[in-house]
Amino acid sequence: MDTIDVSDNDQLLTMLRRIEESANEAAKRKGQIVYDHPPAPIVVQSFMMNLMAKGDLARSTSNENTAIPITQIPEPYSPCVLPAKDLKPTAIFQMRLETHHRGSKVLLRVLTPPDRINAVMVIVEDEEETAILLQIYQQPEEELVPCIETFLPYRICIIKEPFFKQSMDSPYSLRVDHPSDIIWLDENDQRIPEKWRNIRNRIPNSSQGYREQGNTCVINKDWAAAHRLYFWAIETAQTPDEEQRAYLNRSLTNFKLDRPAKALQDAARGYDPEASNDRSLFRQARALYEFGRFEECVKKLQELEKAFPDNEVAKLELQRVHLRLYEQKTGKYHFKEMYEQAQMTPPLIDCATYSSPVEIRKSPGRGNGLFTTKDVKAGELLLCEKAFSYCYIDPKNSGARANILMNLFTKKMTIGGSAYLLPQIAQKLYHDPQSIAMFQELSHEEHKELSVSESDGLPVVDSFMVEKIISLNAFCSLRTTRKFFNDTLVAAKNPSRDPKEIIDMKETLFSTSGIWLLASRINHSCSANCRRSFIGDMQIIRATQDITAGTELLFFYHPPNALELYYEVQKKLQPWDFICDCEMCKERKKTPTSVLERREECYKDLMDHTRDLTNFDVAKANRLLRGVEKSYHGKPAKKVRLELAEVYAALGSCYKVDNKPAESGKMIIKALEALGYIIIASLPGDSLPRLEVKHWGMAEHYVPWLFLQLTVAYYAHNPQLYQKARHYAEVSYSMIVGEGESIWDVFTEW
Repeated sequence: MDTIDVSDNDQLLTMLRRIEESANEAAKRKGQIVYDHPPAPIVVQSFMMNLMAKGDLARSTSNENTAIPITQIPEPYSPCVLPAKDLKPTAIFQMRLETHHRGSKVLLRVLTPPDRINAVMVIVEDEEETAILLQIYQQPEEELVPCIETFLPYRICIIKEPFFKQSMDSPYSLRVDHPSDIIWLDENDQRIPEKWRNIRNRIPNSSQGYREQGNTCVINKDWAAAHRLYFWAIETAQTPDEEQRAYLNRSLTNFKLDRPAKALQDAARGYDPEASNDRSLFRQARALYEFGRFEECVKKLQELEKAFPDNEVAKLELQRVHLRLYEQKTGKYHFKEMYEQAQMTPPLIDCATYSSPVEIRKSPGRGNGLFTTKDVKAGELLLCEKAFSYCYIDPKNSGARANILMNLFTKKMTIGGSAYLLPQIAQKLYHDPQSIAMFQELSHEEHKELSVSESDGLPVVDSFMVEKIISLNAFCSLRTTRKFFNDTLVAAKNPSRDPKEIIDMKETLFSTSGIWLLASRINHSCSANCRRSFIGDMQIIRATQDITAGTELLFFYHPPNALELYYEVQKKLQPWDFICDCEMCKERKKTPTSVLERREECYKDLMDHTRDLTNFDVAKANRLLRGVEKSYHGKPAKKVRLELAEVYAALGSCYKVDNKPAESGKMIIKALEALGYIIIASLPGDSLPRLEVKHWGMAEHYVPWLFLQLTVAYYAHNPQLYQKARHYAEVSYSMIVGEGESIWDVFTEW
């Protein structure tokens, strides 16, 4: 939702066509056996020359001049679900072009240092000494796990059911898309052939020696290297004590590598019930905390406190966990602290998920949906959810992390965090198989789930399933919605500001992407009954109207805009393969083109006229207003008419500047009614003061401003309604931003 779709970009379409042409040419050789493999020394030399040239280029080129990488998604294929022992050995010279060699495996040895663009690339050889380029996709980010740590010289792996293809980077290559289709072998593995066994990629050492080396890496925050060294410390341990120490050390590196499930396993393996260890108990508690299993975390910390009563860290951690339990049970958050945390990069918020007012149910014709478990009032918190996976793109340095995800099968192209989410989630599932089932419960249309979840003692991860789920369920978000709201408010105050600048600003800011497992269940309607907002990686959903128990929650996947045509709205929704038939879309569909054209002309003329306050002509404004009003038919109650709402709001602002509170108040009330509100409101100066929202309409971003305009209108003539208007402003502000506490920090002049 709110993803930045660039599928219509001419430059990218040209590139897509070139890629398709190359793929079509390659397809002509499908099934052919290759007889012109270059000698291994030539393949290695060519790769190394390119690698060195790339390093020279990187040193002489700034980030601003670096080309944006493109992650290409080919036609989906399933990962191998068979164990390696059931696969038939094959050699590179036996492979056929553009073919998945189902039922086969190939044993490979690394010959060169790796290179990295979107895939990790390295030259490998098989047992027949045929060298080839190996392309491995969906690997951890370089900043987290440098590829040199995985692709060590002379390291040996098995590729299950390899895909042999022509390549732009080398004459031929093997491509691996699924993390589970490659198995790295320990150097003592009996599957390694005799001729490769005496070549080691490490200097022999004792378990203690490896741990000491790993500790040095920890000091330098080189977590991947430390993880490798602690693994060797485990393998060479001679005593239970040495093994437990190594497991505890590796538990820390798994935390730092964002593998809490493995951190929990290692911490448990490092625990000796006969000689209790505070580090083991603490790291088990920390892992449980990362999973949001706070009650189990409390029990583990209490066990730690009992065994080590002087442990002050455990006491502090218990306080933190109790705060999370309070948030989880009550939905009450310290939003000021959340905003402070959101200033960090990436903006990962230390808070619990609150979800008790909602539950997942079947939605007829829509798959699953999210429903209320109780009656809720407009503005009430429905969900405050921590992201399952989150990729932050800093708009101040967006070029350094820009990436285009190009699906060659669906022809869809997006820019932003989605391309980084793909390997991030694939790795998360690979290192935490318990999360696969709940992730795959998200919508994935016709993509088939695997019948096997584990092979060779490791989870089977379908990266194409991951990509499909991301394409349908990912949200693009902001560091904070409040910051964007404030920026657009400032921009709107400048009459000369081109509205396109605000749209461009939004596209830059919405490049961050994430998956929220509960919020992703909410289905679409332009006529929403709830609205989302963000503080870092926390997504906040609030009711935008009074909702009874058992009602399905609906929000818009793309925000409705004035003057949008029916086909434009439906085109935006095509990725989800449904047609919106909400009341707004029905109205768009049945309105004749001639009426829409007349409405657009009057709307644009009137909006332009209201920006020029020095030459504002009331008669002209009223004439244009009647033109917009006449383009609508039928009873207005509860109907959303965006163009009318915007022109009423603009006129209300003009009358306020002209010191006409009654006229301003009248226009503001009409603007709210045009957004679907049913509101009983006295005009300023009326003898019977009343202000009551009977039915909440669309929560547009300018609704808080409308209620604040009413406070100005009421302040002098109906002061008893002043506080009521401020209350409605706070409620509507909370719907847009996620909380109501900061409204007076944003609207400082009110």
